[in-house]
Amino acid sequence: MKINVKDFMEKVQEGEFKQNHYEISKDDLLQADTWVVEQAKDQLEKDELSQVMIHVADAEFDIDFYLETGIINLPFDDAKKVTHFFDDDAEAETKIYLSTRCDYLNASKFHIDLISENKLENDEIKKTLDIMKENYQTSLENFNKKDESEIEEK
Repeated sequence: MKINVKDFMEKVQEGEFKQNHYEISKDDLLQADTWVVEQAKDQLEKDELSQVMIHVADAEFDIDFYLETGIINLPFDDAKKVTHFFDDDAEAETKIYLSTRCDYLNASKFHIDLISENKLENDEIKKTLDIMKENYQTSLENFNKKDESEIEEK
């Protein structure tokens, strides 16, 4: 979908986009169960701005994934920074991005990946689940290292 950059920023900052929220289990994530991404697919492939939040309900720490239709690899929270990359009156195609937020993921506690130019086919769904699983496992390793270093300090 093509959208004017200024319109994109206004809609995102005013919350004028389709939002949905799902909770999944660690088992769903680790077994690469596609149900949640299949649910998100219908929403993300419509000609409208969308955000789907996926929370891992039984994780040892908070970890959230966001599938968003954006015009650049920035989360909706940073929509006003889009002006650094585009003129206000420019038009841009939306793409589907996956961002991960977790205190244990990395130093920035955040990572974003381009998933697709416009559709979530089987390959993109698999890629999405692989990234989600990998980011969870990285966060879990870092979380466990934190616990080990706290024990060693005592």
